Amino acid sequence: MPINPLLKKQMAEELLINKDALEPLFSAWEEPSLHRIKSKDGKSAEQVKGRRRSSITIAQHLRSDLRDWRDSNYAGASETSRYLLNYWFNRSHRMQTTGGADYEFQYYFCQREATEALIYLKEVRGCDTLSQLVCEYGGPNREIEALGITEQEDSWSRYAFKLATGAGKTKCMSLAIVWSYFHAIRESNSPMAKNFVLVAPNLTVFERLKEDFKPEA
Repeated sequence: MPINPLLKKQMAEELLINKDALEPLFSAWEEPSLHRIKSKDGKSAEQVKGRRRSSITIAQHLRSDLRDWRDSNYAGASETSRYLLNYWFNRSHRMQTTGGADYEFQYYFCQREATEALIYLKEVRGCDTLSQLVCEYGGPNREIEALGITEQEDSWSRYAFKLATGAGKTKCMSLAIVWSYFHAIRESNSPMAKNFVLVAPNLTVFERLKEDFKPEA
């Protein structure tokens, strides 16, 4: 009996896939310490020590500052910020599945780093504008590039975080909202907001956000 051409193609592709190269090199909640690159023979992946460099210059330069700040137990942050960061990322969170089984919940490292970056830039470094951010963490010509930013681009305090699909961007949104709210009500002269607007790009995302942020009954 002849083999279906599509099945034959699928079987051939499966034979070419090196499944070992799909195994994670570290846990999702650990800071990346290894990454893979294409080997010289072009047939297998090669493991390299260290974290893969970011193509975003600001992110790449910010990483080392965040690591030092994390290791210092968030020096320079307010009491509210330190409490929340340690509660989220340095404490045990025992939870239960719907079936009643216990498990340890841990935030992904990308979620932690994004949240830390927001608090570090906003509260500790006071980087409220794009020009400040570029001047602090831009490339070799950062000061010149910062001068080229218009007043309109600098009119709002805006931060953007790039996370992979499925990495928990909505969770990061919720952590940012919680931090802003409690900072506003607990810290004197806090510039943070107590009211929030979520903007969705389409109806599908809107319905998902509405479900994610629905108050508990």
